[in-house]
Amino acid sequence: MNAGRLRWGDALIGSLAAGIVVAAFVLAYTPAGDARVLVINQAGAAPQQEPLDRARVLEVRGPAGITRIEIEPGRARCADSPGRQDICESSGWLQAHGDVAVSLPNRLTLQVLGTDPGFDSMHY
Repeated sequence: MNAGRLRWGDALIGSLAAGIVVAAFVLAYTPAGDARVLVINQAGAAPQQEPLDRARVLEVRGPAGITRIEIEPGRARCADSPGRQDICESSGWLQAHGDVAVSLPNRLTLQVLGTDPGFDSMHY
């Protein structure tokens, strides 16, 4: 009897099972390549949608001054906004579905929306 030794068939089955587990993990947790847009909402104005497909800088005038928004392929951020606490700037890069930045002095919100919300731990 060959107790404690693996045969070639056992190694093959173990390798296939490990490969299936790794592939399932990659498919479940890899962000989808969905089309995302940045929605700019400002009090008193219609929402503005900007695709996140190319690099550019937008300037939005508000009651307290100008908010500068940087857009790069797949992400956007509030680069500069009036206000002493830098709340908008501290939000960092917005790239996942649902990411939000707020400029209180200019009554402005930035939100990334996509077709696929992706993984969220709150789904459990």
